[in-house]
Amino acid sequence: MNKTSIIEALIFSTNRGLDLTQLIRFSDFSKTEVESILLEIQERYEKEDHGIRLKRVGKKYGFFTKEEYAEYVERLVRRPVDKLTPSQLEVLAIVAKNGGSTKTQVEVVRGKDCSNQLLELLLSGLLKRKRVKAPGRPYAYTVTDNFYEIFKMSDLELFEELGEQAPSDNEDNSEEEKLLNDGDTKNTSDDKISEEEKKNERSQEYTKTMIELKK
Repeated sequence: MNKTSIIEALIFSTNRGLDLTQLIRFSDFSKTEVESILLEIQERYEKEDHGIRLKRVGKKYGFFTKEEYAEYVERLVRRPVDKLTPSQLEVLAIVAKNGGSTKTQVEVVRGKDCSNQLLELLLSGLLKRKRVKAPGRPYAYTVTDNFYEIFKMSDLELFEELGEQAPSDNEDNSEEEKLLNDGDTKNTSDDKISEEEKKNERSQEYTKTMIELKK
């Protein structure tokens, strides 16, 4: 069998991408062989007679449509994003960033109800849901494969894009703990206002990023 074709097939098989270690394990090739093959594939697909390219995002490799051919691919893909409202984009961004989020978790970040937005995103095919083992058996929402097709990004690439602009909940918690440990004496009212401002800023950053990705 052709070794280059094997690596190519492995990468093509998943939209999550594969890193060097995974490619070595699944192919049984040496590290040197895999690195050489990846370089060969990248160079081959950069030529004008190919509509896709091999791209490395973080540590993972995946195939992506070249920008100049995106408009043709879009004819095959549903385009509900053109009709999404800012509030729907906001909710979509939060779910895409955090993954497996319940309605309550989304509302904690957003700071307001998101029932209608979640329903519309489900109907548009951008979100899917399933019951989780938690009190009340709530639904956990995640983005669909259709979402990745529309935004032309792998889940890893999307995480990097959103992660650069949006602080994680853990980071927010660390800051709050630091303030408490330093003897912060702000009253409860001020704390609530500060927390609301953080939620609003975080939601605005998510929405801003999603709008940029939509373009």
